[in-house]
Amino acid sequence: MELRHLKAFVAAAQLQHFSQAAEQLGIAQPALSQLIRTLEQELGVALFRRANRGVVLTAAGLAFQAHARQAIEASELAVAAARRARRGEVGEISLGYHSALLEHHLPHLLRHYFSSFPQIKVALVDAGIGAQFEMLLAHKIDLAFARVFKDHLPDRLRTHPFSHSRLVLLVADNNPLARDFAGDLASLRREKFVFLQDPTGVGLTSHTLHACRQNQLHPDNIFYVPSLMSIPGLVAAGVGISIVPEPMARLSMPGVQIFALSQPQMVSELSLISRIDERSSAVLHFIEQAHGWVEREGAL
Repeated sequence: MELRHLKAFVAAAQLQHFSQAAEQLGIAQPALSQLIRTLEQELGVALFRRANRGVVLTAAGLAFQAHARQAIEASELAVAAARRARRGEVGEISLGYHSALLEHHLPHLLRHYFSSFPQIKVALVDAGIGAQFEMLLAHKIDLAFARVFKDHLPDRLRTHPFSHSRLVLLVADNNPLARDFAGDLASLRREKFVFLQDPTGVGLTSHTLHACRQNQLHPDNIFYVPSLMSIPGLVAAGVGISIVPEPMARLSMPGVQIFALSQPQMVSELSLISRIDERSSAVLHFIEQAHGWVEREGAL
């Protein structure tokens, strides 16, 4: 018994007419009749009897009809499941992140992905950039979101641009800069800065310092902290000033003033990082969806 026999039977049972069923299926009427005869011979029962203007189901046909429909639906579900798997719409992936979730682009992408592809199980791993690289290379996570310069990326990894954010200046409201700052970055050269402790060449601080150097600002009095969350509080306490991506300024608090920086180079790029030799359909599907989401939402 083949699927084509079941489809011929169900069409004929629904329309109660062999010619109309053949037309619906796009085959000749004799071919449909032969499919029905073959099915009846295999089952050893008559499924139809002739009526004035077509055919009607026998008692055996009535009993067989529901199961035939279920078999066709099950086959269609199986085909759909296989195609979803081929497209990477089922499976499991794990994503590394650190401060990236503080920017709205990534949470919005994840919300879209969770709702659009519920059959993919996504695990989120909070880890520093160095640890993310190690886990990627060891296949302990599949993708990472981080700020990194390509020449500081391990050989087996590659970057996919994800989003750009403007950098802003955080200043305590009792700092003279809160009154006098007019946008000239060179005026900040004698200030003490509070930055996140990142590995050399990768991460938010490296991106920020690179942008500063492009604008003749070379901070050398820097207080490094292990948590981005502590920076607004330390700025408010007067420990120093800081430069962070604009979305992260939402972490700010009373006692801190925020200044937009107009220089074109004062931006920070967040990248999606994968293995060069990645073959997982689910992982490649996520990368494709991230690219499409960036294009739709204008994250870059």
